[in-house]
Amino acid sequence: MRQQYAVTRASFLILFLISSLCIFSQNTPVKRIDFNGTLIDAETGAPIEFATIQIPDHALWAISDMDGKFKIPGMKPGVYTCEISVLGYQKTIKKIEIKPEMKLTVIKLSPMTLALNEVVVTAQEQRMGSASRIDQSAIQHIQPKSVEDMLQLLPGNLTKNPDLNNVGQAYIREVSSNDNNALGTSVMVDGAPLSNDANMQVLSTSKSGTSLNAQSVSGKGLDLRTISPDNIESMEVIRGIPSVEYGNLTSGAVIIKTRSGVTPLEVKLKADPFSKMAYAGKGFLISEKMGAMNISADYSQSYADIRKRYNGFDRITANLGYSNTFMKSSRPLTFNMRLAYYQNINSEKTDPQLKQDEKIKNENMGVRFNLEGNWRLNTSWISSLGYSFMVNYSHQQDYRREQIILQSGITPVANSYVSGEYQTYFLSSSYYSDYTVDGKPLDVFGQLKANKRFQFSSDCFMTLKAGIEWKYNVNRGDGMMFDPKLPPVVNDIQSIRPRSFKSVPAINTLSFFIEDKAQLPIRKTTLTLQGGVRLSNLFIDKSAGRKDMFMVEPRINMEYNILNGDNNKVFDDLSIVGGFGIAAKAPTLLYLYPDKAYFDESSFNLMFADDMSKSTSIMTTKVIDNTSNPDLKPAYSQKMEIGLAGRIRKVIGNVTFFYEKHTNEYSFKGVPVTMPFRRYSVPGYVDNVNYTNGMLYYEKDGIRNPATIVNDTTLYSYNMPVNNTRTIKRGVEYSINFGQIPLLKTSVVVDGAWLYVKRHSTLPTYSKIGSSYEGKLYPYMAVMPGGGGSIEQRFNTNVRFITHIPKLKMIFSTTAQIVWKESYQRIYEDESGNNLFYKAVDPLSGNNEEKYFVNPIGFIDKQGNFNEWKAEYQDIYKYRLMMTQYGHSNYFGVENYPTTILLNFRLTKELGKMLELSFTANNFLKISKSYKYRTAAGYKDLTIPIYFGAEVKIKI
Repeated sequence: MRQQYAVTRASFLILFLISSLCIFSQNTPVKRIDFNGTLIDAETGAPIEFATIQIPDHALWAISDMDGKFKIPGMKPGVYTCEISVLGYQKTIKKIEIKPEMKLTVIKLSPMTLALNEVVVTAQEQRMGSASRIDQSAIQHIQPKSVEDMLQLLPGNLTKNPDLNNVGQAYIREVSSNDNNALGTSVMVDGAPLSNDANMQVLSTSKSGTSLNAQSVSGKGLDLRTISPDNIESMEVIRGIPSVEYGNLTSGAVIIKTRSGVTPLEVKLKADPFSKMAYAGKGFLISEKMGAMNISADYSQSYADIRKRYNGFDRITANLGYSNTFMKSSRPLTFNMRLAYYQNINSEKTDPQLKQDEKIKNENMGVRFNLEGNWRLNTSWISSLGYSFMVNYSHQQDYRREQIILQSGITPVANSYVSGEYQTYFLSSSYYSDYTVDGKPLDVFGQLKANKRFQFSSDCFMTLKAGIEWKYNVNRGDGMMFDPKLPPVVNDIQSIRPRSFKSVPAINTLSFFIEDKAQLPIRKTTLTLQGGVRLSNLFIDKSAGRKDMFMVEPRINMEYNILNGDNNKVFDDLSIVGGFGIAAKAPTLLYLYPDKAYFDESSFNLMFADDMSKSTSIMTTKVIDNTSNPDLKPAYSQKMEIGLAGRIRKVIGNVTFFYEKHTNEYSFKGVPVTMPFRRYSVPGYVDNVNYTNGMLYYEKDGIRNPATIVNDTTLYSYNMPVNNTRTIKRGVEYSINFGQIPLLKTSVVVDGAWLYVKRHSTLPTYSKIGSSYEGKLYPYMAVMPGGGGSIEQRFNTNVRFITHIPKLKMIFSTTAQIVWKESYQRIYEDESGNNLFYKAVDPLSGNNEEKYFVNPIGFIDKQGNFNEWKAEYQDIYKYRLMMTQYGHSNYFGVENYPTTILLNFRLTKELGKMLELSFTANNFLKISKSYKYRTAAGYKDLTIPIYFGAEVKIKI
């Protein structure tokens, strides 16, 4: 916390100095000038309405009216970079000189078509914050099925075949998938975050943590399949240090802008061997005053294996948008309202291999209402006001009906919700169990932010941003439902009970943020600084028995332009970029309010198979009412970056060196619990066994006798949410665009990354020994040291050859994906990096083979006492059973995978003005390569299977 406050103070001190220099650098008052212009179609000359005109460095903007006219008032003389964007037209970036008595500026926009001289089909790198922007032309070219497919354009990411059958997550700067990385990635749609914090689709947190089935993302990141890629106008991915405007994240942010405004009717049909998709959308003008409306819908069906129709994914989405700008000529107020709907259809699945009457059903339905916009006020104390509001409701149901066959035959079962000793009933040896996990997450988000611009010249300015934000997350579902007399889990001491999510308190989070961005010319160089701090308070219900969570997140980014056309003849631009930032991800409902833990131990069991009415079962139940962790903390990330970005004529490149430290990442850990109970015994051939007033009696020879009692204690564990993972990342990301070779009409773009990811646990774990000892349950629970984890590395390069022939209205790209080096290693080490494992001969194995071992740091006995491990214990059989043994002789070795090369091809061709054809092929040479593991049994596929897909788009 001290470091966070120190960084916050330093950030504001630097920005204060820069701002002061800006103020004193401008001593002479300069007359302000209005920037007036008109936007017209480059082909027809028709005015263009609803276009956004931005001067991004100065936070200035305007919206064109029905005649294509716009006005940005109060600018000082100088040269500015102006960006104009509107759906259906090529984004235009040009230099504008503002000077006294300037005439009306006419700007021509070219319709988005492959006949243009330049079409961008790759991610465009942004400098500050290590961000990549993916525009409409790039989205169209890669033909994505989900947002996850679009992430393959980021430096360091590998091609992945489109797949809707598996959960889609956003992983940033990762070699392989990781739940905490996905959880720490904020997905923003139209100015509001899509939250997964109220998702509680699990069987039981105390028994199985976050697990339920392969389709559940509870305790993880958002499932990206719920967002239709065909309705996306642009997407920006921040891998580095985001603005303090973005919170509740640790990995980065995915910022999505959906379509709005006037567009022709578009119909898309996509197909490949495993799926088919259909999309239709149109944007139309209601009237000049009433604004525009955008409507779209799509249907997707996908099967991982077309021979198994029960194992598939079906989705329908629909979007309705309305946009308008009020007071265009004075103080424009943009108003964007959107309503989105998605639902999995054909969700009931039947596996032919399942037994008769067994069923699996997954349903997921959601409705999202979003409202956002900006109000350009231009008063003495505020320049503009931004607002965003979102309500997201979803209904999630996971249903399973399965036949339970008990190998032990007729079995007693308990269903008590409180601790104690009870007479219970028996289950038949075979029965059907139905359970449903019913969740109804409700997420509400509101944000209000104000900007104040201080402009001293065209190249010296300061923009102050401040805002307030509120989030509300709750789940009103019926939760885990099943008949307690027909439970889905039997023959296990730790059992589960029905639980309603309606009893789980809501999460309320209030945040404030303030940020300053200043630009200062220093002779013929320019320094730009952006820094701020975000303060958040997570309000926790008093029933959790802990205080609220308070988070401080300072962040600063810098760009120093050291070379440009004014001070050298080689570089058109060369800048040093860098930054430092701290970000926090608060725990979700699942981690804050976990389920109770239930343990059922058999105290007595007497069964008469021929007459069950004479049978008696006594069970002891122990309930842990509060399994929450009073010491649970927010997950934090610290990021540091430095790099270069520059341009020499047509060659544009950047390289970024980064270091990240992620602490307090979430997981579940076993907690030991002792369970004292009574064991009853009666002699053979007795009559009238009955349980009365908490005591078991029997009759023998007509005499009523109490049963013999033996007090026993068993040792078990339940899962509790903890901060148990630490991740260290470092690496290099690079991207070079060599421009077009005119003779070949081909551009060459090279990008890639070297990634190093070290992830390990930080807390000791409790290990239940399954082996028996002297005919009884093992009496101890091992306490294993923290430090288990892995190190992953990868160095890859993507070489993209992009050929664009405007006369043919065609563009095709061939990508050579080269993974030069990739490795994986398991680790088990202490805080100093010393290995905790060692090699020794196992005396119990009967041979002289050496194996890896890790010794416990102690063990828990039946009385709940901790006993420290002693060196001599490893030679005593009773204690040796607690040592962790690894079967493979090279378990902690390094897997160095060989170099692999993959070739992918994509083609887009326009036929006239109404028809567009696209084709994609991944690994079209069908390169197949596998690797035999050195540290375990089995093989690893190093390449993806061959994949073909096609798309037809019709514009009317």
